[in-house]
Amino acid sequence: MTPRSSRVAGFTLLELLSVLAILGILAALIFPSVGGARRSANKAKTRVQFTQWAAAIESFRGEYGYYPAFDASNLVNGGATASDHLFHDILAGRKRDGAALTVGSAAALQNRKSISFYSFSDADFTPANLIRDAFDNTTIAVLVDKDLDGIIRPGTDFTALPSVGGIVPTSADFPAAGVRVGVIFYAPAQGATVANPEFIFSWK
Repeated sequence: MTPRSSRVAGFTLLELLSVLAILGILAALIFPSVGGARRSANKAKTRVQFTQWAAAIESFRGEYGYYPAFDASNLVNGGATASDHLFHDILAGRKRDGAALTVGSAAALQNRKSISFYSFSDADFTPANLIRDAFDNTTIAVLVDKDLDGIIRPGTDFTALPSVGGIVPTSADFPAAGVRVGVIFYAPAQGATVANPEFIFSWK
């Protein structure tokens, strides 16, 4: 008796190409959705950061009766050095390395009681000790209501809107009449350019 010939089952080239095509279509549908979800999550995380920082600044005002004066650039990392970081030092009540504020420094003169209004984590900083948002932006604007009238106005509380990531909000983004808040933060959105500006604002 001769053995029956056995037939090996397998995929044809056409079937393999069809499976690869289907996988490619699924990947094209899934990955943008995942990227979009990540972008939305980082936007939300950045707004939470801004809200927490603003609450810390409001607590500072509640304690001392005035808003802190950060760097003249109106940027969170403005004037930061290896040993001093005005935004951090004022709100944390200590230096980045945990040391006490330097006597007579701008931070010590403003936060006279060395109160910790906000506890920064290592995740808030880049390796170069610059404060960052969820998108790793280090150019973050901070504006306060200097005349304490409840509205932050261009030309009154600050001379010009600071540039973040090389772009500046326009009157379409920032109303000329001002914004009814005590503290404002904003940073460039992911992928924002001069030709296509987009921002993450703390108040909207």
